[in-house]
Amino acid sequence: LETSEGSIYINGIDIKEIEIDNLRRQYSYCPQDVFLFSNTVDSNIAFYNPDMPKETVMASAEIACTHGFIKKLSNGYETVIGERGVGLSGGQKQRISAARAFAKDAPILLLDDITSALDAETEKCLLDNVYSKFGDRTIIISAHRASAFRYCDEIIVLGGGGIAERGTHKELMEAQGIYYNTVMQQIISLEE
Repeated sequence: LETSEGSIYINGIDIKEIEIDNLRRQYSYCPQDVFLFSNTVDSNIAFYNPDMPKETVMASAEIACTHGFIKKLSNGYETVIGERGVGLSGGQKQRISAARAFAKDAPILLLDDITSALDAETEKCLLDNVYSKFGDRTIIISAHRASAFRYCDEIIVLGGGGIAERGTHKELMEAQGIYYNTVMQQIISLEE
């Protein structure tokens, strides 16, 4: 793992010094571009550990606010879904993918715009659950909706090929820069 400059550390250890399999166990990744397998919902969530107890699968689905919808499927958790989640909505696919990431129970969560296909109420449910369940872990969120950052300790705004702004929600709102303008534009869009 090479960086263009600088180093990346986990618990004070340069990741170049960590054996790759051990490094992979340290994080759970939920991509924006969801990939689901032609298999059962249960198997898709338990992908990291095929022997995962059903209770863990269901608890992870609860955190991802998807348990209710899964129970309504023809065979519940045993329903076979098509390759890439054919037949499911974008939000349903995102929540199953999120449940898969939560089920791994890693100390670092990497969440790439996981609420982009969700309505505001479901997004709030999922993010509230993430922060209440995993708030003691390192959570890195990439998102376009400012609402995804309400619990973040630090927000980094990228622009112009680097870091344009950095701070808490309150600090960035007071600075009235890029972040502030984005938040205000999103509020206006919601009101229209």
